[in-house]
Amino acid sequence: METIERKPRSREQTRSGIVKTAKSIARREGWQAVSIRKIADAIEYSAPIVYEYFDSKDVLLDEIRNEGFRHLYQQYDRILSLYRDPEKRLYEISLVQWEFARENPEIYQVMYNLDGAYCTIPVYQSESMQAVNRVVCKTIFSFIPKAEESIKRLYFQWWSISHGMIALAMLLKDEQPLDQSEQVYRETMRRFVRDLR
Repeated sequence: METIERKPRSREQTRSGIVKTAKSIARREGWQAVSIRKIADAIEYSAPIVYEYFDSKDVLLDEIRNEGFRHLYQQYDRILSLYRDPEKRLYEISLVQWEFARENPEIYQVMYNLDGAYCTIPVYQSESMQAVNRVVCKTIFSFIPKAEESIKRLYFQWWSISHGMIALAMLLKDEQPLDQSEQVYRETMRRFVRDLR
């Protein structure tokens, strides 16, 4: 009985180890360096064993992308329960987005196909991303009850500013310190949220 219970747990640990190893390689060497064979070598398994868990690198990247969006969803949901003021909620959600990208650049790259982390599955088809979108749209709607089209437009503006500034900060990190980029990001997001009133 104990052996049967241990086997599924071991499979989950192996799967988790594959994902963790892929992210670790990407953090050190970039996503172009990540391959199923390299992951297999790093965890001391054969490539066919890794393929049992992930049919291809693209399936692995999709799993990492969804992991990132699930994490953001949990954090956004936490903010909704912490703050009542919609303006504060949207601003804090913006900061969570920044912090996540800063602390987990390799995951953020996969989420948005940046820096060689290319998923063939379009990001807008990710159910995890759609869940994140709904939280932000709901937050915008809570203090600006407008037609759905207007909310979509405001969401697109928020997302463009937030993601655009994060992507540029990542791209220019050798030219401009991240702390400086963060300050500009905070000021911009504060102004954007305030202007929604």
